Amino acid sequence: MKIHHDTARDWLTIDFAEEIEARSVYNDGIIVRYDKAGHVIGIDITDSMKVFGGSDFMTLREVCSFLGVSESTVRRKIRANRIKHSMEGNRYRFRKSDILSLVEARR
Repeated sequence: MKIHHDTARDWLTIDFAEEIEARSVYNDGIIVRYDKAGHVIGIDITDSMKVFGGSDFMTLREVCSFLGVSESTVRRKIRANRIKHSMEGNRYRFRKSDILSLVEARR
């Protein structure tokens, strides 16, 4: 799987397979790409920052879900200073732009 965020266009691309696109379906800012057999090979999200909600911040649970990792993995990355964060009371808060930059760096 490959994830790419184009910050200039605010476009998020998630590729599941390197197949030739046969068709795509657009609905409410989300494009689902299919191969000849009808399998999903990728998703594109236009105006991706809008799709992820109105807030500029994400919770720990949202970050884990978005990155596809466990809470313990994110907490280890926090302790190793590999993920920027702030605290709101005793809860972690993450800027969406920082998380998308982290995804971009993983490519």
